[in-house]
Amino acid sequence: MTSNVDQDGWTARKHILRLTDGRSLAYIDTGGSGPALLLLHGYSDSSRSFSLLEPWLCGHHLVIPDLPGHGGSGIGAGMAVADFTDDIVALMAALSVERFAVIGHSMGAMIGIDLAARLPEVAALVTISGTLRPAFPRGDPVTHRILGLCDPIDPGDPFFDLWHACPHAVDPCFLDAVSREAAAIPTAIWHGILACFSTLDLTETAVQIRVPVLCIGGSEDALFDASHRLALEEALSKGQSVLMKGFGHNPHWEDSEKVSVVLRDFFRRRPCL
Repeated sequence: MTSNVDQDGWTARKHILRLTDGRSLAYIDTGGSGPALLLLHGYSDSSRSFSLLEPWLCGHHLVIPDLPGHGGSGIGAGMAVADFTDDIVALMAALSVERFAVIGHSMGAMIGIDLAARLPEVAALVTISGTLRPAFPRGDPVTHRILGLCDPIDPGDPFFDLWHACPHAVDPCFLDAVSREAAAIPTAIWHGILACFSTLDLTETAVQIRVPVLCIGGSEDALFDASHRLALEEALSKGQSVLMKGFGHNPHWEDSEKVSVVLRDFFRRRPCL
C-alpha cells in the first residue's frame, strides 16, 4: 500500500491556519465523520512523517500538522515543547474538534504528553519512541553532528544517513523527501530545539494523565533506549506498552502496516474512541 503514497503531492494537500501572531501553521486534514486522530511528528520532520501510515488509518478523521519551524509552519518566539503545544491547542480549537486521540512520535510524543495533561478533549494518547527527558548526550555522534550543522544544509549530507537510519528498509522516495525538508530547517531552529531538550523533564506532567495510553517503542532505538522506555512506562502507570523487536526509532516508517495493527487493536478495546 505504501507504494501508492503520493510523496510529490503531499505539500499541496496542506491547509494553513493563521495564528494570532501572524504565523502560518500548516496541516493536513482528511475530514470525515470517523474518530479523530491528531498525529504529531518528531524533531526535524514534518506531517510527511505519517504519510506511510495514513493509508492504514482510513476511516479516521486525521489531523496532521507541521509543527512550528518545520515544513510549512513558522517558528514562534519559543522553541520549547510547551510553546509547540500552545500552537496545537490553537489548531484544534480552530478546527472545532471536540474529542480526539493523539499519536505522537518522538518530539511529537512529548507534545502529546503535554496535551493529554492539559486538555479534557484528549481521549487517549499513543507515544511512538517517546521519552520524558530528551537531553541528547554530550559527545554523542548525533549531538555532535547536529551542533555542527551550518546554513545552508545540504540534503545529501551523510548526516541524514545517520539521523534517519532504520534497521529495516524504508521507501527511498519518502526518505529523500524527508531529508530535503529537514535540510530546509535553519540551523538556528535545529540548535534551539536541541537546547530546549537539554532541560526538559516531563515526568510530573506524565503522572497527571488519566486517559488510556499506549507506548510503542523499538528495541533497537538508538536515540531513546530502554532506560527512556522504562521511565515513560513508570510515569504512565496505567498505560499499555508494546515493544517492537528489531525496530528502531521510526517504526511507523519501517513497517507502517504492523504499527497500524497495534494502533487498531488499542483503539478497538476502548469504546471512548
